[in-house]
Parts: sequence; C-alpha cells; structure tokens
Amino acid sequence: MLTVIIAAICWYFVSGKDNPNVRKKFRSGLGTMGKLIAALLLFFPISIILIVMAAVVGGLFSSFGSLIPFIIIISIIKGIANGKKNATKREQSTEYQEIKKNDKAAAEYKLTRSTGRRVKIVSKFNKKYNLRLTDDQIERIMNASYVSYYWEKEIYDMSLDYNVPAEWLKSSTDWLRAYLLAFPVMDIASDINVQRTIVINSYLQIFKAVQGKSYYSVDEMIKDVNNMFLVNFDEMTFMIAHKFLKQSGFEFELPQIGVMKNMSEIDRLAEQYDKMDNKKPDPTPLAR
Repeated sequence: MLTVIIAAICWYFVSGKDNPNVRKKFRSGLGTMGKLIAALLLFFPISIILIVMAAVVGGLFSSFGSLIPFIIIISIIKGIANGKKNATKREQSTEYQEIKKNDKAAAEYKLTRSTGRRVKIVSKFNKKYNLRLTDDQIERIMNASYVSYYWEKEIYDMSLDYNVPAEWLKSSTDWLRAYLLAFPVMDIASDINVQRTIVINSYLQIFKAVQGKSYYSVDEMIKDVNNMFLVNFDEMTFMIAHKFLKQSGFEFELPQIGVMKNMSEIDRLAEQYDKMDNKKPDPTPLAR
C-alpha cells in the first residue's frame, strides 16, 4: 500500500503537475489527508504514532530509493516526447503565428509546464505590481495558458525582470496590460478574443462618459476619470486605452487647447496704433 502511495506521488511530480485538473484534485486530496492525519493524532497514543511514523519513514526511503532510476528514465523520455509534441503544436497554431508576426524576438519563449510554478509566477508579479488579481483569477490565467498561447506568453513575460512597469507595457497586448494595471476589478476570460471584447467594453464605458473638449488637459481628464470610475489610469495607460479604441473603430476626442498669449494693456495700444498707421487715409475732397 505504501509503495502505491509513493508511486502515485512520484507520478504527480513527473507528469500530473503539468495537468491543471490533476493539480486541482491533488490539492483537494491533500486537504482530505490532512483531516485524516488530524483524526489519528486525536485518537492514537503518541507512542504508537511515533512507531508508525518511524516505520513509514523507513519504508518511504527504501521504496523511494528503488523508484529513483525509473523516475529519471520516465522523466527523460516524457520530456523529449512532450518537447517535440509541443513544438509541432505551437508551429501549427494560429495564435502562435500571430504572436510571432507581432514580435519575432519574443516568439521563441519557453515557459515551464508546471502548474504550480506558473501560479507562482503570476502571484509574484501580481504582488510586485499590485495588479489586484484574485486567487481564482490567477488560477484561471494559469489554466488558460495551457490552451492559449497568448496567455502562455503573458505568464512568460511576467517571469522577466523590469526596471519600471512601463517596460512591461511594451507589447502587442499593451491593451490587456493597461487594463490589468488600471482596473481594480477585472474580468478574466480564457479566450483571448472574449478578453479583447471585455476590455473594449470597459474602455468604451469610460470614454463615452466624458467629453474631451470640456477639459483643459489630458491630465485633468484622467484625474476626473479616476475619481468617477475608481480606476487607476496614468498618462501612459490612458493613451494606450485611447489608441486601442481607435484601432477598434471607436474614436474619441481628447482635450485640445491652443497656445494663449497674455497681452498687456501697452501691447494692445501698440497693436491698435499699428492698425491706424497702416490704414489708408480717405481722399480729400477738391476745394471749390
């Protein structure tokens, strides 16, 4: 029985951890096991528990030691097979070809297959840049990354180091990243086209509610938008949103204030004198 349990755990770390559904069941199983262990601690004497633990630990090391060569061999074979399979699948994907067309340098990204490590990457980035993603949204992004190359690349880019958040915004998906930065409450969809529609509708709600010509500057307009909708736009994310809507067929006017000249009283008198000086005199009537 112990060997079966150890084999199941080994299988999870070799293969199962790359499958989001297996990861979810495994985490649920850990919760059940924790309750069983707590019950054992309540009903069995400490001495018996120590004896059992010693036996289990001894069996664990002996069983695990015998399985190590098989684990290594399975890992190598599985890694080679999955590598070829994933490479072929990627090259045939329309999403991947779009990414490659938009950014050839970043098209050869390689992201870990581990579900736990992908969650860790997003969680760390979420905390560092205060994206305010919930645990459920992080799990959804992780799940989506196994079926969408766009979301896979988003997680890969989150694993990189940036000097300032603006560096992260430099991407063909800047519209999505501006949305993640500016909105405290977000809607995350696995399908990137559905996500694009969500972002368009969110931006439209904001730009339809304000009139650019009624503001003195873009900064004043951004401040009013942030107060009205409780969002966190800055000049860069705001302009990304405006550009994205324009590319999607929705154009909104921004504040346009011309240069104003502060003319003093002396300047006005001098200007009036110049006009009088340049004015041609009326012809003098002939004397009779």
